[in-house]
Amino acid sequence: MSGLGLGHLIINNSTMPAVARPGSLKDPEIAELFEKNDPEKIFEDLREIGHGSFGAVYYARCLVTKEIVAIKKMSYLGKQTVEKWQDILKEIRFLRQLNHPNTIEYKGCYLRDHTAWVCTIFLCLYSINSILF
Repeated sequence: MSGLGLGHLIINNSTMPAVARPGSLKDPEIAELFEKNDPEKIFEDLREIGHGSFGAVYYARCLVTKEIVAIKKMSYLGKQTVEKWQDILKEIRFLRQLNHPNTIEYKGCYLRDHTAWVCTIFLCLYSINSILF
């Protein structure tokens, strides 16, 4: 077993990387993806504007910057907890890379009560029906 660190598991004589517990911020690479503040103390006037299989999206006002933002709340509890957590991490990493005038501006991600709050700038886009009729 020489050469194996604590970050590996041995299952059926094969080595696999250990999977961190969902929501754990012990890994510095994961911890740096999340803001340290409590989102309930930073955002006000939350109003649900959409809902899907991923969770709900809310309109909110940031008390720090006074900006209007969109917050997608994504729970990682219940069935497939590890898969949900991995999806959250993948989405955050993707949003952090975006830097183009034609994409939404990522503002940060917060954790509260087994839920990730993914925050972006709010874009008020009208449907074609609301413009034509």
